[in-house]
Amino acid sequence: MTNKLDRWIEEKIQGSASPKEVKIAKPANNNRRSNNANNANKKRKYRPNKKRHFTKKREFYGNKPTKVRIIPLGGLDEVGKNMMVIEYGRDIIVIDMGFQFPEEDMLGIDYVIPDISWLEERKQDIKGVILTHGHLDHIGGIPYMLPRLNFPKLYGTKLTMGLVQKRVEEFGIKKDTVMNIIDPNETIKLGPFTCNFFRVNHSIPDGVGIIVDTPEGRIVHTGDFKFDPTPADQIQADYDKIKALGKKRNVSVLFSDSTNATKEGHTISEKTIGETLDMIIRDTPGRIIIASFSSLIGRIQQILNSAQKWNRQVYVSGRSLVDNIAIAERLGYIKVPKGLIRDIRKAEKTPGKRALILTTGSQGEAVSALTRISLGDHKYVKIKKGDTVVISATPIVGNERAIYTVIDNLTKLGARVINNKIMDVHTSGHGCKEDLKMMLSMVKPWGFIPIHGQYHMRFAHKELAHESGVKPSNAIMMNNGNILELQKGRITLSKDKVETNYILVDGLGMGNIGSRVLVERQALAENGVFVVTLKISKKSRQLIGNPKIETRGFIYITESEEILKGVRKKLREKYMVLFKKHPKPGIENIKDYVTSVIDKYTHKKLNRRPLIVPIIVEV
Repeated sequence: MTNKLDRWIEEKIQGSASPKEVKIAKPANNNRRSNNANNANKKRKYRPNKKRHFTKKREFYGNKPTKVRIIPLGGLDEVGKNMMVIEYGRDIIVIDMGFQFPEEDMLGIDYVIPDISWLEERKQDIKGVILTHGHLDHIGGIPYMLPRLNFPKLYGTKLTMGLVQKRVEEFGIKKDTVMNIIDPNETIKLGPFTCNFFRVNHSIPDGVGIIVDTPEGRIVHTGDFKFDPTPADQIQADYDKIKALGKKRNVSVLFSDSTNATKEGHTISEKTIGETLDMIIRDTPGRIIIASFSSLIGRIQQILNSAQKWNRQVYVSGRSLVDNIAIAERLGYIKVPKGLIRDIRKAEKTPGKRALILTTGSQGEAVSALTRISLGDHKYVKIKKGDTVVISATPIVGNERAIYTVIDNLTKLGARVINNKIMDVHTSGHGCKEDLKMMLSMVKPWGFIPIHGQYHMRFAHKELAHESGVKPSNAIMMNNGNILELQKGRITLSKDKVETNYILVDGLGMGNIGSRVLVERQALAENGVFVVTLKISKKSRQLIGNPKIETRGFIYITESEEILKGVRKKLREKYMVLFKKHPKPGIENIKDYVTSVIDKYTHKKLNRRPLIVPIIVEV
């Protein structure tokens, strides 16, 4: 298998441009806080505090920990909010701090972040947070979680930290955030953990996998990856480093990306996508609008190169896209020829054959530039007959309906829309089955945990691990909050578990949107609202007059009078029943009872359950 693998790598890479390594800046030496902490770590030997209380979950033999514990706080029950904790005694490191975009039933929610309540109790033990790459599902939660964890040090590659810096600036926490830039060829020591890195190919440059050497065994975390013989940035994955892990056969457990574990073959190379986009830019007679993820730095470079080659001026729409291009250009990950990118306000004045608009909105986001263009609401870009729109992205699960609505609207306005179903205009940043088997064959782990993906994706990856030589008993399916214990190079799943609730961010607050609020929003969206006002005697609690009822989005006008009469009648009949249970009912008793009566009646008559809002006025 190894010889076959070596031949595959050599054949794929042979003849391609030699990799161009980007020089990574060393961590700044003028950071007094960082230097003092580093010096302290060098001098201080590990001595558990005898006065400190350890729970049963932290097992010790005398003064020395006996197990390493690995706890995923996110990323194993969904695609997104990736976060993993590695704990040894009183020392902790964290891998990634991402968020998840909301699912369809999370009305009014902006993001979902991991539940860090368990980690917050141990924030003084965190030695550092290591970031695998700069996608928001791996760094997006940093501004929300970092302050709650007392600002532990962050470690990541140059581009990753550049994107993190932008986020912490937006949230006003830059001065408290300690950011350390790592070189993938260096080793960092965080308490009892020794961390090394290997480059991986992904849909954003500067992604790394992590090798964590612990007192109880070696852990390898791939981050998000694929194997691309011709990546857009021409920087190859560290094949030699990855293969060296397998030669030593000392990897206790491999945590590996499962996003595309159900898809056959190898992931299409970025070179193929670049060639397709180049052909479209060359051959399209009119204006071109290309929508893509703002983090696809390599893809953006390919588009800029083709635009210059075929004499098109580029206009950029979408704040995240403008910001990411500026960051990547400043750090040397994108080269923008002088004068190529023009002011978006002048886009309509440029002849179609010479114009290329690069925009956000490939997922049909409600306020994105492409959605506004499709609705005719964009301030500077209006669709004209003969325009070509290229959606260079694959729909994230749950976004399909929104994307196809945008495509329909663009088509109605006269645009020709090209997506991956028509031509190869996008490739995933995640490895398909053959890429995943390559990783397994090179690393040769004793134990295996599929991560990053929904259950069916991770289960398919587990099956691939069996095919690649991992014993079925050593491939373990974990969920968020499960605890994997590593001891003497062997892994076991603990019976203990850490609580991991969904923490919802709605723009106004974090974690203050409970399940009841979401249920109410769903009821409001599906069945409308039913507001009933009851006037009662303050002394006797008896009902005075007829209940006043107002509805919105509940029933048609033609049905309303009959239904509302029935509700009033039912309330008067049933109101006296309440006094049998509560001789002198309180306001909350009355509200609960009124809600129950109305809910039963509307469900029986209309098979609908509106959001019911009872208002009690005491006279």
